[in-house]
Amino acid sequence: MTAAGGMRLAWRVLRAEGASALRDRLLDRLAARRRHRAFREVAAESIVMTEPISVVNVLPTSPRPDLGGVQVQMLRRLRAEAEERPWALLYPDGGGYCLEIEAEGEKRAVPFPAPPPARPPELVDRHFEKTVEKAAGLVGAGIVHFEQVPGWPLESVARLRETGRRLVISVHDFGLFCPRPHLLERPEMRFCGYSRDPERCLRCLRRDWRVDEGFQDRRRAVAGELLKTADAVIFASDFLRRTYAELFPNSAPERHVVVEPPSFGSAAATARGEVRPTGRHVAYVGSVQPHKGALLFEQLVDLMAGCGIEGLRWSVYGGGDAEILTRLRRRPAVRVRGYYRADELPGMLRRDRVDLALLLSIWPEAYALTLDECLRAGVPVLAFEHGAVADRVRRLGGGELVAPEAGAEGVVEKLERMLERVPTASVPESGLPDADTAAQAVGEIYEDLEPRARRAFHGGA
Repeated sequence: MTAAGGMRLAWRVLRAEGASALRDRLLDRLAARRRHRAFREVAAESIVMTEPISVVNVLPTSPRPDLGGVQVQMLRRLRAEAEERPWALLYPDGGGYCLEIEAEGEKRAVPFPAPPPARPPELVDRHFEKTVEKAAGLVGAGIVHFEQVPGWPLESVARLRETGRRLVISVHDFGLFCPRPHLLERPEMRFCGYSRDPERCLRCLRRDWRVDEGFQDRRRAVAGELLKTADAVIFASDFLRRTYAELFPNSAPERHVVVEPPSFGSAAATARGEVRPTGRHVAYVGSVQPHKGALLFEQLVDLMAGCGIEGLRWSVYGGGDAEILTRLRRRPAVRVRGYYRADELPGMLRRDRVDLALLLSIWPEAYALTLDECLRAGVPVLAFEHGAVADRVRRLGGGELVAPEAGAEGVVEKLERMLERVPTASVPESGLPDADTAAQAVGEIYEDLEPRARRAFHGGA
């Protein structure tokens, strides 16, 4: 990006989200650059492994924290895994790919010149296949772990098993079912309900991409075969595992496991004090996007403008759609905090004396790390009764649910009752998932596959 382009982007963030959000975005970008520079760039020919690295992890984006929760949680888990084993990470970088290696007391980065994947990806990409094969061969990996399969050519991913290596895939959303991982139908901007109507799906996809008839059916057939033939499929929640079993009934459920992602943030220590009878503070938490309920939140603020709750205030914690954020900032009762760094949300919710948090996703979320953050802050949530959020609220407590079909009016009714006497949430006695727990669970999968993978790749050695 040019300097002028960077300035324009900074101005848009400042205008939509405010100075604090701009500062946090810049801090995360700087942290990502420091991390990247910590890996010394070397040629592939200079890599000589005294001991092979058993797994090469593959990510469809640069491992930057500002790109989303998947990147942050994977980096946390890899840091925990680094205590037990060396690791290698492959991802697209600039005009090609980069292989990061942390082993034998060194951090090295190997560039692989190759065309990056198309967007949306084709089903087959030979350059991608060759790059993954080169990277795995360079470190002697018997296992290839795709941390996020959507974003990659699915048929090429499945074909990598032909090399004799074991294949592990992590599933964080519905990207195997549809190129739109949140299943937001366009132009209606609604949850599609797992549509299987070919014409309806084609009409939606063509709003953004040039796809031909039959694309969705072919892609789903390849995805189903991948779910059936992968050596292990890791789901972020039991809800996601159950739903995929319904969407792809011929997959191999005996190879499917649930590993909850590492929770963000530690329990906030800032005292909240007694809940005040007036001056309630309600927060929208998470990415400000239509599929996360941002448009519904706008409607909710307007519906409650004359509700009679004295001193009702609203806050928005999260970056996202600049137009929606700008509109929200114009409302006098709404404060937009915007983008925040991982780990900081629990402390901000406590410091700002938030009484209640809204998790308004109109699609059935696969996990919702924001729920963990609210529990750590002791802030109860109100969410729609679908997806992993509903499962986890029922299991963990710390909030109430409203039927999705009730819409904004249903949220208003439930919210008014909750604000009469705001409960306090807490971290459950069983605790929330952390990086060490996730690393151990994934490590056990590797340990189960590694001997077989090594024998297959090294010809029985």
